[in-house]
Amino acid sequence: MKILYLSYFYPPLGGPAALRNVKTVKYLSELGCVVDVISVGDIEYNYHDDSLLAEAGEHSVTRTASLDPMAVMKKLFAGHQGASQNLYRKTPERIKLLIRRLYPLDDKVGWLPPLIAAGARALQQHSYDIIYVSCGPFSSSLAAWWLSKRYQTPYAVDMRDYWTLLSDYNLHGSALQRRFARYWEGKILHGAKWIITATKGIGTDLAAAFGQELLSKLFTLYNGHDEEDYTELKPVPKQEAGFVLSYFGALYARRSLKCFYAAIKQLAEEKLLPPSTVVKLYGNYNIEAVKEIDDSGIAKMISIVPSLSHKEALQQMAASDVLLLVINSSSPQGTLTSKVFEYLRIGKQVLAMVPAGGEAAELLQASGQNYICAMESVSSIKDCIIRLLAGKPTAFSYDAAKYNRKAQVQALYRFLSAN
Repeated sequence: MKILYLSYFYPPLGGPAALRNVKTVKYLSELGCVVDVISVGDIEYNYHDDSLLAEAGEHSVTRTASLDPMAVMKKLFAGHQGASQNLYRKTPERIKLLIRRLYPLDDKVGWLPPLIAAGARALQQHSYDIIYVSCGPFSSSLAAWWLSKRYQTPYAVDMRDYWTLLSDYNLHGSALQRRFARYWEGKILHGAKWIITATKGIGTDLAAAFGQELLSKLFTLYNGHDEEDYTELKPVPKQEAGFVLSYFGALYARRSLKCFYAAIKQLAEEKLLPPSTVVKLYGNYNIEAVKEIDDSGIAKMISIVPSLSHKEALQQMAASDVLLLVINSSSPQGTLTSKVFEYLRIGKQVLAMVPAGGEAAELLQASGQNYICAMESVSSIKDCIIRLLAGKPTAFSYDAAKYNRKAQVQALYRFLSAN
């Protein structure tokens, strides 16, 4: 099987989107697929992970120019090391959101012309069985749609997240922009031969919104965990002598640790926390997240550790006492962050500040993780922490075989081959 794989987020970019793509390409390649990747060139981005570059095993990678804001910013500040990154992190999120809303479809639409051009050259030179597009950015799906029409090659669209059905964060700004994006989302989904989703909830919601006929071509490819990352994991000594609660990843949109900090503050004042309790945030954080720490009243207990490589992050997860998970209550039911699987595979207790009826809570409870509370409720977070501290160690029941990325991609391969 020969696949033309379109992916904006690909190493050396890091983060969950790039990780999903690199693991998918890795295991498709191991199954004998010839995968040619088209990705973006150098851009300004919050997280790079060069350690992922050698992992995928793709046949080739073509990197194109782009006119999206992150690529333009990188060019404008060329020669001024760190200047563009500093500007990006210090720009308020409301300003970033205003800029994103200026663009039709999404703010990466400036990548579409170079992507189509590179895809056309690849399809003129080689014969492919599948065009596979990883979304977001969702505008890149238009390239798959156009290339499929032009070169009579079926395409698969991988919906890692919600597009126009994202109900808790308005990326489109106006009703006209949303209707335009909704029109194209329906056109992309109905034109695709295969629809891949990162959660069951995304697939269910897509079928409800765009037609039950989509169900026959839906496949859920969970982010899962890569067992190879854990068999090779070297334990690191715990740096703190006390009790460590750790959060990994970004805080954006409506996700916040504000109520968690308030709960920790109350518990500290009531002397209900273990000695030397610390909170560690691993990642690169915007000014809103930093301000939350400054205003928390417990800033001395909190430290930020700049983004690590993926394997280094796993080592620090294993060295933590409790892992923190955050999903705001207004998120769609099918929201399931990729770190859930890595937390579960590590086997540490998870304090899950997530919607009780969502897909994340269901997976956690099925895996024996029962400390679930609302992100927005100080009292419920506090009660959960008290129960966690008083509870006895329990045996977890995470289905590691099912959610292993290798097994997930093998099932994807069978799905693509059979249809």
